[in-house]
Amino acid sequence: MDELTFRQRAYANPQDAEPDFIAATASTESYQALVEQLQLLDQHLNYALQEPVPEHLAATLLAIPDNDAAQPSAVFGRTLGWRHLAIAASLTFVLGFSTRFISFNEPSPTFTSMSQIAMEHVYAESAFTSGMNEQVTLTAVNAKLQPYGTQLQSLAEVGHVYYANHCLFGDGQAAHLVIQGEHHKVHVFIVPPKRALDVITRFSDQQYHGEIVPMAINHLVVIGEQDEDIDKMAKKIQASLEQSI
Repeated sequence: MDELTFRQRAYANPQDAEPDFIAATASTESYQALVEQLQLLDQHLNYALQEPVPEHLAATLLAIPDNDAAQPSAVFGRTLGWRHLAIAASLTFVLGFSTRFISFNEPSPTFTSMSQIAMEHVYAESAFTSGMNEQVTLTAVNAKLQPYGTQLQSLAEVGHVYYANHCLFGDGQAAHLVIQGEHHKVHVFIVPPKRALDVITRFSDQQYHGEIVPMAINHLVVIGEQDEDIDKMAKKIQASLEQSI
């Protein structure tokens, strides 16, 4: 695949899971970096589009007179009517939207443990990942896992993969997978071991519980809802990862 074709497909669909696109992405670091940036932008846009409409916006807009002559205001010698107010409202909305988007670049709270960072990711991305189903293939999953020196042996042993990508995890990257559990979706992180983070093997709150499994190369972090058998899921994933080493 030539560079022009690759870039066209990357911009059109950075989540492209076709084998030729995955292979091209893995072929050079610059291609990988481009796709990761576009996927992150996709994620941010999805978050932004889920921002709720202000409660009183509809009432406020409906209250604006539809007669250009009503309540005129002089602006540089011209009257400000409905059409001008509509344009101003549109610009205000766009600026408000942009402000929301920019806020994604604000630094997240500083955490000292792997479990805290993983739980923050699950909560922050739940609105995005809950409806996500990329029907990820084994080839696509392993393309994401390749930088971490590991591979899954088979999806049949692990379960349906809805989502596979990289994420910022503490002071570096990690792989983030969303896999079907017995009852709900389960979040799985593959985290390189060289991180200055505390490792608490088991953790939970009112909604989720999780487990961290130290492996030969990485740490495996598995998080699911309280009625999920996290230990069983962690063992299945660990076994599949270790078979491929």
